[in-house]
Amino acid sequence: MIENKQQIVVGWGLAGTIVSWHLYLKGIPFRVIDSGVNHSSKVAAGLVNPVVFKRLTKSWEADKLIPEAKLFYQTIGKHLGYDLASQIPINRIFGSIEEQNNWSAMIGDGRFGDHTQPAQDFDHPLIDTPFGVGKVTSLGNIDTKKFLEESKGYLIKNGVDFQTEKFDYKVDDSSNYIFCEGAEVTHNPFFNYLPMKPTHGDILTIRSSSLKLHEVVNKNMFVLPLGDDLYKVGATYNWDLQEAIPTAEGKTELIEKLKSFTHFDFEIVSHEAGIRPTVNDRRPLLGQHPKHKNLFIFNGLGTKGVMIAPFYAAQLINFIDKKGELDEAVNIKRHEKHYNA
Repeated sequence: MIENKQQIVVGWGLAGTIVSWHLYLKGIPFRVIDSGVNHSSKVAAGLVNPVVFKRLTKSWEADKLIPEAKLFYQTIGKHLGYDLASQIPINRIFGSIEEQNNWSAMIGDGRFGDHTQPAQDFDHPLIDTPFGVGKVTSLGNIDTKKFLEESKGYLIKNGVDFQTEKFDYKVDDSSNYIFCEGAEVTHNPFFNYLPMKPTHGDILTIRSSSLKLHEVVNKNMFVLPLGDDLYKVGATYNWDLQEAIPTAEGKTELIEKLKSFTHFDFEIVSHEAGIRPTVNDRRPLLGQHPKHKNLFIFNGLGTKGVMIAPFYAAQLINFIDKKGELDEAVNIKRHEKHYNA
């Protein structure tokens, strides 16, 4: 049983933080080891979006993931003393009348329930929306950087041992190890067989006193209001670069995309980058090592991490505690052929 061993969470990105909260809420003792290396979670927009805009399909398992995410963030918000979810709507800017018609057809068949609203005008003098927008209402976004920092402070204050150091991968049978390392898993000698490809992304924070935007807009990129005339703009995808460093190419790409449908002056406040843990089949990586039965992994959350993590972190803890099974779609057993090879 889980209480017979110490739990060690390796990594403090979104995955490690949410796993830790589930352990804490269950009263299961644990400690955290984190290298302090840049996490994509710290720069992510943290948007909870049940719609895949490119294909106008529902995000994978959205109907079961979003209710769990909503309950989780409400619960943790009570501990931390602030509302984690912004509840800001996302406005998808249509690029053509065909896209508008497809959205209307999608609304008509009810496949998205109350998560979406019919095509409508978006009257903003500095944003081009000639074909209107489709509005998505969900949980808005989570300020992931604040969430990670506030969670760390809270848990330390409540007795959790937190070590900032690089994990040496020396393990023993007296503990369960839950690896939540994100893109760093490529250096993990136990789980580096998994088909996870790090993906670089640039993101900008800009300031504009003229924009006065209060909802997210999306047109092949997002513009997320942060308050105080600040906006987060992103993001790029680069499958070749493996370091979490901002790039001039990424910055140029984001500025050009932004200027293609907006008309306002802005200054760049910060330019950041992160490395996303991207899985080839676009499903998370959860499970138990094929040989070392006290080693577990929670990784590969990708761009939908804030929506995916609460449900599957709970499922993983129940699995470790022998109180439930893992969904086949996320279980790393699906990649066991890579380990055997």
